[in-house]
Amino acid sequence: MFRRIIEALHRLLGHFRNTPEDAYIPKVAPSADEAILPIDPEEYTIYPHELKHKMDMGRDFILLDVRDEWEFQVVHLDGAVSIPLGELPRRFGELSPGDEIIVYCHKGMRSLDAAYLLQQLGFNSTLSLVGGIDKWACEIDQDIQRY
Repeated sequence: MFRRIIEALHRLLGHFRNTPEDAYIPKVAPSADEAILPIDPEEYTIYPHELKHKMDMGRDFILLDVRDEWEFQVVHLDGAVSIPLGELPRRFGELSPGDEIIVYCHKGMRSLDAAYLLQQLGFNSTLSLVGGIDKWACEIDQDIQRY
């Protein structure tokens, strides 16, 4: 999957670069086993109770769901934008680098990968929801469907 992401980024950046020496492809997100190693998890993550507090305070941010479309159809958080992780390298232009973005998935691994990728692409205010929508369902909203 990461090879496809790199290839997509090469194609995308190839339109903006003049020479191969100018081309810079950010390091792709690490595997699930290594996901938090290159970054400080406290700096790039948000816990469900912290997200709930932001929502209650009416803070302005983009809630990005990076799960597959079928997962989004099963259950999602209100107001979430759906861009599956596999489509993010070609669809990141739909997001604004100046916005605060909170990314979530099912259990928190894909969202951490997505947050890392977005950080590499210049989205400096990007956080991953720890435990994903599953932890959200356990701790914040027990009425939403779990799968």
